[in-house]
Amino acid sequence: MADLLSKDMLADLIINIANILILFFVTRKLLYKPVKKYLAQRKERTTAAVKEAEDAQARADAEKAKYEALLADAEAEKAKVLAAASEQARRNAADITVKAQKQAEVILAEAEADAQAVRDKAARDSKDAITDIALEISGKLMGRAVTDADNRRIVDSFFGE
Repeated sequence: MADLLSKDMLADLIINIANILILFFVTRKLLYKPVKKYLAQRKERTTAAVKEAEDAQARADAEKAKYEALLADAEAEKAKVLAAASEQARRNAADITVKAQKQAEVILAEAEADAQAVRDKAARDSKDAITDIALEISGKLMGRAVTDADNRRIVDSFFGE
């Protein structure tokens, strides 16, 4: 019986070892290699996704730098335009001031000329009025008629003195 038991055990042991080996190779062929292949593909996809994300981040950083440069250029341009507009406004104000001063000088000169003409006319009118009054007085005092030539000579000598 010991022989029989050991032959049966040996046969079971060999069958079990064969089953384990068959199970190992079948499992390796059906499960291990596909799982390993799937994990390798997954690793490649994640690596590609990370690379793509890094590239997208680099492009975004480049665009951000470009837009910041454009914004800085726009700010500089704005400052130039404001400075130019301010300078133009200052020149326009100076031109307007010069024109206004010239107009004021012309108006003042015209007013002075008008005033001088009024003074001259008033002086002539008053000289004529005084002459007429003086002639009447002198005619009454002298008791005779005084000619225009006499009157003019008297008036001119009076005003000349």
